[in-house]
Amino acid sequence: MTSTLPTDTTSGHALVVDARDIRRRFGDREILRGIHLTVRPGEFVALLGASGSGKTTLLRVLGGLDPGAEGRVRVPRRVSVAFQEPRLLPWRRAWRNVAFGLVGRDARDRATEALREVGLAHLAHQWPKTLSGGEAQRVALARALVRDPDLLLLDEPLASLDALTRLRMQRLIADLCARRGLAAVLVTHDVDEAVTLADRAVVLRDGVLAHDLPIDLDRPRDPSSAAFGTRRDQLLTWLGVEVPTTEEPTP
Repeated sequence: MTSTLPTDTTSGHALVVDARDIRRRFGDREILRGIHLTVRPGEFVALLGASGSGKTTLLRVLGGLDPGAEGRVRVPRRVSVAFQEPRLLPWRRAWRNVAFGLVGRDARDRATEALREVGLAHLAHQWPKTLSGGEAQRVALARALVRDPDLLLLDEPLASLDALTRLRMQRLIADLCARRGLAAVLVTHDVDEAVTLADRAVVLRDGVLAHDLPIDLDRPRDPSSAAFGTRRDQLLTWLGVEVPTTEEPTP
């Protein structure tokens, strides 16, 4: 991986992600088969696909966590990852989990500021076991943000949360990425989540990027709107889910 990235001919800006001919094989099974993915500055991309389609594998390749992959991946030096599980160290208080790996006398201040940004400054001294699932995920998100990344990789970080907490976290992630101008790649099984958060939704199937859908909707997005529903139905169809058609009532 390198921080020297090519320029997007459409926008004239350097790409944040330029992944070409990415291949990953586990034994006789080829999970990724020549993937090519680019992400522009500030762009939010959702990765969708059936279980085993290679979404998490591709995310790990982008994060430099899979040395067995083939191909070329160019991303910025500052990349952070938030996983499905918070992975907090139970013997460290919340702020120390956020500051883990930081160097410098200002580590505590930076950790506290990151917690404030996710609305948890008041819980900086709590132990992980005292946090709710949503609070623990926000601490994990603060840990990713404290490194001031240029690229944020999200591996289904909201999958285990209840519906209400999940909606709140979606709004928080959207606001943080917009405020910071972050590029983000989100792995999710939730089509509504993809349409809510992403500028583009990419569908993986049989190891390749089968579909790429721009989601050019104004924010905040209304799941009950016809435009939202059209994009949701398109993604569901590509994912192999039968979408019922609405028939006109008989006069």
